[in-house]
Amino acid sequence: MPRRPSPFKQTAVATLAVLLVIALPGCGSGGGKPIAPAPVAHELSALLSTKNGLYYPPFLRNEPAGPEDNSYAIRIRSLLGDTPQLSLSGKTAAFFHDEAVAASPLWGRMWLAPLASSGSPGVLADTDVAAVRAMRTDGGWFSEPDSPRPDTPEYRAAATAAALEVLRSRGPIAASDRQVTLAWLDTASRSHPALPVAADLARSYRLLDAPVPAPLAALPRPPARTFAGLGPQARYEYLLEAYSYASLTAAAGGKAELDRAAWQHVLEHNTRSLGYRDLYYLVVVASAAGTPVPAFAGVRARIADNTLPDGAVRDPDAYVGSPEASLYALRLRALAGESTRDTRLADALRKASAEHQASAGPYERLVTSSTLHLAGAAAGPELCRSPDAVPTAVTQDNVEAWSRAALACVDSGAKVSVPGVAAWPLDDPAGVTAASTLVTGLTDSGHPHTAPSWISAQALRPWATNPERLGSTSGYATTVRAYLLLGGRFDQELRDGIRQGIDDRHGCPQLPSLYQADGTEPACDLKATWAVWKLKLLSEGHLPGRDAPVSNPPRK
Repeated sequence: MPRRPSPFKQTAVATLAVLLVIALPGCGSGGGKPIAPAPVAHELSALLSTKNGLYYPPFLRNEPAGPEDNSYAIRIRSLLGDTPQLSLSGKTAAFFHDEAVAASPLWGRMWLAPLASSGSPGVLADTDVAAVRAMRTDGGWFSEPDSPRPDTPEYRAAATAAALEVLRSRGPIAASDRQVTLAWLDTASRSHPALPVAADLARSYRLLDAPVPAPLAALPRPPARTFAGLGPQARYEYLLEAYSYASLTAAAGGKAELDRAAWQHVLEHNTRSLGYRDLYYLVVVASAAGTPVPAFAGVRARIADNTLPDGAVRDPDAYVGSPEASLYALRLRALAGESTRDTRLADALRKASAEHQASAGPYERLVTSSTLHLAGAAAGPELCRSPDAVPTAVTQDNVEAWSRAALACVDSGAKVSVPGVAAWPLDDPAGVTAASTLVTGLTDSGHPHTAPSWISAQALRPWATNPERLGSTSGYATTVRAYLLLGGRFDQELRDGIRQGIDDRHGCPQLPSLYQADGTEPACDLKATWAVWKLKLLSEGHLPGRDAPVSNPPRK
């Protein structure tokens, strides 16, 4: 497996270097015993982004990572003896293909090769193979068209190994391709290549079903080093050296001489923190060092935990949180009677706000201010006086925006006036959901019993008792709640509707308290959960799974 040449690898150097430092013995965290978080806060902690410290929407957990991550995840599983199988939809396959080729016409297609071999041939077409074959130069090596990378021995060797992997993914490589490239490989192998170059040359020989020349296989292993004596950059370079050595030795059919105990230690302490590519490098090295099978249990578990139904993997460490998702997370904590004071989240919000201040609109600034207030900062209600943030006249088209802004103002401790309202028909799902949003929004902003007379319980009942007429969980829960707020009957027919449209959508993996966004996809949603919890508190007096009612939940 060729290393990606500069500048590709640079994005991971700092991250991995720091993680390897953390992995050293004796570098554990100090301090006193941590305080166990409240149940809802603990569950929602699974949604905290490692990128910016904010909560991210749960639906991201149902989205696959990019093609590069999935490529290396498959390589890891194959190296550990598994037989990964994918069943990607046409949409996902197209996403992987387009993302990969846009990133790199050559290396991107190399990422796709193991995906195609694992049951998703749609990600790599004959036209892709032809495009890679066309990258072969007259000299026999491969190069991306208009490549900005320097034409060095390292680049030529890595690009050739990547190209041959793509060609090999469709079967034995044609004799014409084999002959020209073998001639160049023989010449390059006699030029005393550096270890990374030698490893890629050896990989190419194997892809061409040719023996690795003895002089190439006889290159000495890198000198053993002690991690404790290396700086962050040197640690990463040492991993890459060890990876090149292990790859060269494996291609030549030899046995690597590596410190098993040291590499097993690094593996066991970095299994959950490394990106899939760097984890693959580490698994190659640890395997070559003779690390016993049980030591890879954490690697298997991590991939299993993050494997989606179609066989692709996700990457929670890549998810970026948002102020609005954080706001709904704190609202859920408040509804559960848990404190919303969160100094760490407040610091993350301030940092995110400073980075995006120039592009943020009135609503985005209002959401950030409200979330900061719930997290323990001083209130900033001045935005609530701006009609750009909180509409003063409500229509079917803007009622959702008004409701979100009004509730954010309430979270900030600000008062919201009753808006002017223009009537709209209640003869379709959009109109009914909009009307129900107005009713609940008026109640939540401190104006109960002010809903216009054209919105009645009688008009909403056919929708409240027939959840199939309203697609989203949030829209249905809001409609049922509006119906009850307007004096509707909580009878068996309504209970049956709630069971079908709400209760049957309860829970997602690692998020058992949340509710799915609708009945078609398994992804959960924070806003939908908040809408359901508000309904449950109104109709049953307590949250799902809790016997005791929640009253006056603390905000701080």
